[in-house]
Order: sequence, then C-alpha cells, then structure tokens
Amino acid sequence: MISCTDFIAAYSELFTYLDEHYGHEEVERFWIYLFEPTGKGIPLINFAKEKGLRGCWEYWAGTLSEEAADVTCYMNEKEGWITSTMHYCPSKGRLLELQKETGLVPYYDYCSHCNYYRSALDKVGLKWIRNHIHVDKALCSSILYDPKVFKGTMDMSEDVEVLEIRSKDTEYFHRDFHSSLNMGIDYVAKIHGEEALKDYLALYTKHVYHKAFEKVQNDPMDAIEAHIRDTYVREKALHVLHTENNGKSLLVKIDYCPAVKHLKETGRDVSAWFHYATTVVMEEIASMAGVHFELDAYDAETGAAAYHFFK
Repeated sequence: MISCTDFIAAYSELFTYLDEHYGHEEVERFWIYLFEPTGKGIPLINFAKEKGLRGCWEYWAGTLSEEAADVTCYMNEKEGWITSTMHYCPSKGRLLELQKETGLVPYYDYCSHCNYYRSALDKVGLKWIRNHIHVDKALCSSILYDPKVFKGTMDMSEDVEVLEIRSKDTEYFHRDFHSSLNMGIDYVAKIHGEEALKDYLALYTKHVYHKAFEKVQNDPMDAIEAHIRDTYVREKALHVLHTENNGKSLLVKIDYCPAVKHLKETGRDVSAWFHYATTVVMEEIASMAGVHFELDAYDAETGAAAYHFFK
C-alpha cells in the first residue's frame, strides 16, 4: 500500500511518467479524466451542486485542513465571491521538501492540475481566476465568483466569513488521496497497459524510497520492516499489520488494506490493478534492499494480504 501521506510524491511522479513517455498532452488528458465532475471521483461537484458557492467553501475548508495547508480565505456568499491566498501550498511545498531530502524532482507543471477543478465549477455556473505567478515558491491565490451575483468588487463587511488554516494547527492526513491514486492506477493500466503501470510504480518507489535502503546490507529485514511499519503508523492503521522477523526472512500479514476500506466506504470502485500498489512497490523495495519478495495471498475484496521477504 502507498500511504495517503505519500500520495503527493506518487501524483507528481505519475505526471512525470506520462509526460516523459507520452507527452504533456497525455498529462492533460489524465487531468481531464481525474477531475471529470461525475461525482465518483474528486467530490467537489457534489458539494457545488448541493450548495453552490458555500458548497465549494465547505469542500475546500475540509480538504485544505486535512492537507495541513497554510491558507487564508474570505467569502461573501451574499455578494457571490470567495478569495483565497495560499501562503504555502501543502502539495507543492511537500514536493520541494522531498527534493531537498531525497533528490526527487517535482513535475515541472505540477500546479496546473489544480486548474482542472474548473470542470466542476463550470458545471454549476461559477467562474474561477487563478494566480500561479509564484507557484515555484508554493504560493498561489484565486478568486471564485458567481457571475450572476458578483459586481466586481470585494469589500470587507459584516457579511464576510474568514477561514484561516495553519499547518502548525492541523494534521496532514487526507484519506481521499487514495481515490486519486486508485484512479491514476486504473487510468494507466487501461490506457497504456499493465507493464506501463508496473514501470511507473517501480520508478516511483526508486525515486521516493531509495534513501531508506542505501546502506542496509547488514540488516535489510529490519530496514524493510521499519519502512512498512512507518507506512501503517502514518496511515493510522498499525493494528492491521503483523510481522515476524528473524533476520533472514520477514513475514508480513495485513488484515485489510486501509486504502481499499476507504474506497469502498466512500462508494468508489477499486481498480482491478490496485494490488500493484503493494506488489510492485514491495518488489522494488526488496530489490533496493538486496533481498527477494514473494506474495503469498491477496484478497481483492478487502486488500488483505500476506507476503514475505527472504535472503
């Protein structure tokens, strides 16, 4: 499993993979697919259709809080506008931090994916202006407005609501990232085939996790066990993980996959290829650690799995 806390790196790596193999136009096609306002993918459309401008406010308030953003937003629902200033984007900021820590190179056009929220906003008649002048510093801003109401001026008044989110006051834990990864896995496998999906996941694993396995020749099982344990700690699901490590082999049992559980609880269809987020990632980790990996069992219904590593 790829934790939802590792999703941003997986997201950026997917954009890079699609661009390098099929061109920027394919990245744009993927964004269109990912943000298509059907109600089954990114759920902004469900909020916007129900409550309009306020629905958007509520959607982003929840999402940006779970993503531990540093952002200030103002809304005057009566006058039909929302303005937001992202002081430090949790997604781009995370990529910039990973670049320093691991050498991971963020996708050069990463921030453009946010523009594709527009499909849901267009569907309910809202307009959106985005400022990406300083996205290289993880900064952006936007104005969202209802053209039927907004008169072109934003003034502070008693009707204005203020939302301030600070990363120091929130926890970075956004489970719905599992949905976007699930859709990305499904897209690559259906459009480009299983081998392309495996190639992407292997490259992601190498680029993101290589630092943890650079010097583990003497204790590879301990390093792998620590990595897997950390994944489930960050996923708040350590209770589903069981391991047996004797130094020569590492047995791992997962009662259920937290990602699969979330997808099913939120009414999403789990991709037939979602298990590759476990098998390919673990195969690549084994390779980096200089050991072998075998999958012993996998239940597509729950994501329960059993596998082992050995010298």
